[in-house]
Amino acid sequence: MQPFAPQPFLRDQGSNAIPPAADHVADDGLQDDCSHDFNHGTTSDQDLDGMIAELVGPGHKIYHNYHRGLNARKCDSQGHFLLDGAPPPSCVQVSPDDWSPYCNWQEFELAKFLFKHTEMLASQINTLLKIWATSLIELGGNPLFANHTDLYHVIDSMSVGAVKWENFKITYKCKHQDGQNADEQDELIELAGLGGPCQVIHNLLRCTNIKDEMDFIPYQEFNAMNKQRHWEDFMLGDWAWEEADKIISVNPSTTGATLAPIILGSDKTTVSIATGQMDYYPLYLSIRNVCNTTHHVHCDAVVLIGFLAMLKTCRENSNTPAFCKFKKQLFHSSLACILCSLHAAMTVPETVLFSDQYYHCIIYSFTAYIADYEEQVLLSSIMHGWCLKCLAHQVDLDQDAPRHCHEHTELIIKELDLQTLWDKYGIDRTIVPFTSEFPCADIQRMLLLDILHQLIKGGFKDHLVDWVEKYLIHVHGRTVTPFTGLQHFPQGQHFKQWTGDDSKGLMKVYIAAIEGYVPEEIILTFSSFLKFCYLVHRNVITEPTLIAIEDAITSFHSHHGIFHNAGVVLTFSLPQQHAMKHYPYLICQFSVPNGLCSSITKSKHIKATNHNVLNKQDCEGDGEEPTTSFEEDPGDMDDSPMNMRDLAIELNIPQFHNILWHFLQSQLQHEDHDPEDVPLDKLYDGSVNVYNSASSMFYAPSDMSGLHGMCHKHICCSPTWRNEGSHYDCVFVITNPHTKGMLGLDVTRYPCVVICWFDHVGDGPNNTGMWVVHMCNAQDIAIIHIDTIYHAAQLIPVYASQHGIDPASIKPNESYDKSQFYYVNKFADHHVFEIVS
Repeated sequence: MQPFAPQPFLRDQGSNAIPPAADHVADDGLQDDCSHDFNHGTTSDQDLDGMIAELVGPGHKIYHNYHRGLNARKCDSQGHFLLDGAPPPSCVQVSPDDWSPYCNWQEFELAKFLFKHTEMLASQINTLLKIWATSLIELGGNPLFANHTDLYHVIDSMSVGAVKWENFKITYKCKHQDGQNADEQDELIELAGLGGPCQVIHNLLRCTNIKDEMDFIPYQEFNAMNKQRHWEDFMLGDWAWEEADKIISVNPSTTGATLAPIILGSDKTTVSIATGQMDYYPLYLSIRNVCNTTHHVHCDAVVLIGFLAMLKTCRENSNTPAFCKFKKQLFHSSLACILCSLHAAMTVPETVLFSDQYYHCIIYSFTAYIADYEEQVLLSSIMHGWCLKCLAHQVDLDQDAPRHCHEHTELIIKELDLQTLWDKYGIDRTIVPFTSEFPCADIQRMLLLDILHQLIKGGFKDHLVDWVEKYLIHVHGRTVTPFTGLQHFPQGQHFKQWTGDDSKGLMKVYIAAIEGYVPEEIILTFSSFLKFCYLVHRNVITEPTLIAIEDAITSFHSHHGIFHNAGVVLTFSLPQQHAMKHYPYLICQFSVPNGLCSSITKSKHIKATNHNVLNKQDCEGDGEEPTTSFEEDPGDMDDSPMNMRDLAIELNIPQFHNILWHFLQSQLQHEDHDPEDVPLDKLYDGSVNVYNSASSMFYAPSDMSGLHGMCHKHICCSPTWRNEGSHYDCVFVITNPHTKGMLGLDVTRYPCVVICWFDHVGDGPNNTGMWVVHMCNAQDIAIIHIDTIYHAAQLIPVYASQHGIDPASIKPNESYDKSQFYYVNKFADHHVFEIVS
């Protein structure tokens, strides 16, 4: 069978024109045609010999084209490639009784318990060991450790998987004024970092916990039925394939090596529980061989490798150009210093032992840097307010423009003066980026998509939500009725500090809260933006998904003009919103962005800073469809079984016997049997166990999930919840398995398997992008099999239809009883978005 090589199917997303600011360098041969060819990098027919083709998956529905050059061949410790099927090279076998540097397993377990699990204070360790030693005097024995110093010494002497921290020193020239004389002297700055990033990568590659969650060969994935391409993990992107081609073209001897794409990340953070210095600048490292779902659950695949310097000076000098330049250059020099050990293996592969006990020849390549926009400006030496990915001018970022590339930047820096670079390109050439110290590294290409800061915090919270507030004040003044959908935030509507989770929570309910209070164009703007956010967050992106993403971008730009027409927004030339235009191309290059989001590094802050600070203080003085299964929660069962009559009374359903009768007959009899023919005296009248919750497990890797993309949630049906009334969740029930989306689903409330139905309003979603439902007649109650429950659902009242109801008087547990119409919230999470769309 021949490998698939689909032809490009979507073009003309931009213009070939160079912006006016770039007219004088338009002949450099680096002009970007700006066409969004989703199969850019896909191998053509004449290049089929450069790949290895393979059908994979159940039913051979997926097709992989593997790179033939950097194909991760196994080798021995000297780097000599092995024949296929050869056994792993012999290595020293460690005895199962070898607990070095501990004397025995008791010492190891005690050290693990005191240091890792209980995190006991040094003084408390001493007290415990002293009491232990006293109890052993009569027996002539000694405790496992003499004191905390002895314990820490043994722990520090461990060598398995450990990389010791070191202090790096950077020297700079400083002028000291002494009277009338200026004396230039060398000054030192110390940085904390791991002794070798190479060793960190070696530990990741030999980690047995994630060995099945890593890709080592660049490849392309296609649907074998329609030949459409898929993007999921990083090695599926065009960058990995093109980088492999580039490495081999520069050094053909690297053929058979294994590509290890390096991803870096840094983000300033503040520790509220420490004393003294409370701000830190952690630096993280990972490799993009690790699958996205593994990054989501962390599994220690993202490693803290250093703390960057946080310079301070007196207030009068803090904003001077000289000090700002010094801070920027120190940042880049610090990165180059910490990462210098990676330099050699970027051109000549090094031999590394993997978790399968085979050696591989590894070649490193800087791939991505996770950072928010402010830090991306620092990294790229591009001025604030400019785009970091293309040459669009700051005044009009949404114009079509070529993309930045390293060769073009080097050319204009060489040819143009400082002021021209500043005014027409927004480039500060006085800063030397850290990538200049490493071969084939391009900092502008490394700066990738960031869902958290670009979309959730930037485009949504900082822009759209702020614009709506200004619009309401501009049109209605400050006497707008508060929105019920926003009153459940713990700190009200005025947060001291917005977190990513706060913004994500607001995204899920915002459209329903403002619909009916703002013009339709604003609703359509939000609907398009949220659709874009949820599409790019999918764990698997296909060619139709990319088309939908570009349609969402087009729709967003066609509707958001209402804010400008109302005088609320003066310009849409905003870097965070403008970045949306680059998502389709960058997804093709680097695959789905949910595996490269700054939320991954932010989640490490707790462990890397707060957690470590506590320990230090203690020593001195924390595109898929869900596949669902349900089970009752045994810990949430009522105290004793109930008979049918008592249950009917408790549920206030007089016709409960008849409903149960129809349900049982539909389960026990053939489909062609009429349950009305079964006599009533055959009805079950025994006891039943009533559960107040059920747990569901389903596959949804686009959300925060466990390893392999599995999620776990509870569906509640509790008569009392936190002493504030009942808690009855809604669920999706499959009523037509042959119909996709909401047309094959109905929404119900879920007291055990006794449900009351909601009916669709209309044949599709309204302008919010969400379906509207209303509750059926109160007597329209049924009993369904638990296996027909597909997933939990969230309904939001249509607030604009609640005439004569004071929103502030509605309690959360009463919201399903007070409104006539409800939105089926497709933005509740990413797998609900997949179900309802």
